[in-house]
Amino acid sequence: MSQSNLYIDVGNSAIKWRTSDSKVFSEDIENFSITAFDQSKTAWLSAVAHSEIVQEISTHFEIINIIKPLKRFGNLTLSYDDPSELGLDRFSAMLGAINHFPNHPLLVIDIGSAITFDVIDKNGLHHGGFIMPGMKALRGSFEKFKTSDLSLGSTGLANNTDDAWKQGTYAMMIGAIHYQIESFQSNFSDGVVTACGGMVKEIKKELPKSIELFDNLVLDGLESYSQSMG
Repeated sequence: MSQSNLYIDVGNSAIKWRTSDSKVFSEDIENFSITAFDQSKTAWLSAVAHSEIVQEISTHFEIINIIKPLKRFGNLTLSYDDPSELGLDRFSAMLGAINHFPNHPLLVIDIGSAITFDVIDKNGLHHGGFIMPGMKALRGSFEKFKTSDLSLGSTGLANNTDDAWKQGTYAMMIGAIHYQIESFQSNFSDGVVTACGGMVKEIKKELPKSIELFDNLVLDGLESYSQSMG
């Protein structure tokens, strides 16, 4: 890795970045300050939101490389007719997964503000994917029951309405994830399931032990992209 490179992932709710010595930092969007970055000359940026922050970052570095989804890049071929419609987080996570597990069918799951699923075959052909609401969106989706409580982990039947809503939305999320894993494995018996995102550690106990968990798969893909671009 070049000592002057910084890799930055601007998500919906947080910003993550990896420094030249492979240290990773994270900050909530509302607490982020540009002064948190070191004096790297070159930055590689993946952003799905917050255009004002992207603009600020762009003016902070001597060289800024904002990646874009491409129909074909390295071993990955996207299924989207218009690659620009695919989220950069999904594109980067797929590149990261392929870099870790080349020549394997892959299910790439990102569990964050939204939950995304992408399927790639062993030849790098993207078969498409799904986008589902994350826990914050689920908990706020019904006016009568909505809550800002994002606590996870409670299972089983509840004996009051507040807990019934929290445990029901949790079961809904976990059930959807398991369904997609089972569907993928029924079609790709030799496939690898990867999972990343801000919530993945919190639900680790609910996931099959065979899943490969990553803290920074989007950053891995961003770095892989930069190396391919020279």
